[in-house]
Amino acid sequence: KACEEEQFSSQLLSPPAVLTFSMAEEQRLTEYQDAFTSIGFEIEPFGEQTYAVRAIPADLYGLDPKELFVSLMDEDLPGGKKAAPRMVAEKVASMSCKAAVKGNQKLSLSEVEQLLDELLTLENPYFCPHGRPVIISMSRYELDRKFKRIV
Repeated sequence: KACEEEQFSSQLLSPPAVLTFSMAEEQRLTEYQDAFTSIGFEIEPFGEQTYAVRAIPADLYGLDPKELFVSLMDEDLPGGKKAAPRMVAEKVASMSCKAAVKGNQKLSLSEVEQLLDELLTLENPYFCPHGRPVIISMSRYELDRKFKRIV
């Protein structure tokens, strides 16, 4: 929601993630520097083709900063500089969605209850914003078959 309202906050990294870019990646970083900064990245030169990522968007905290930034750098950002902030924001929103709760991630009972409460307030809780299912319906028979209790 904050992304839609263009309200971005940063999470400082300690220690900073130090990345070395190819010439093409460095050129892309220079071209889209303002877009990255506007959504919460703090990036500064750290040597020849090396940069220190000192902060990342707060919604993405917990992701590997190197993987996150390399993924953004590898993404094709069409539309030139004018479209860059929107394109970078869309990519970050997509990554936030993917980073939300992963399989096998342990949650406390209060975290589970909070997630379910938030889910049930949605107009359509069955799908994520990208169209992937969040809730599925399955009969007892189908469930037993999935666990090979019925052959």
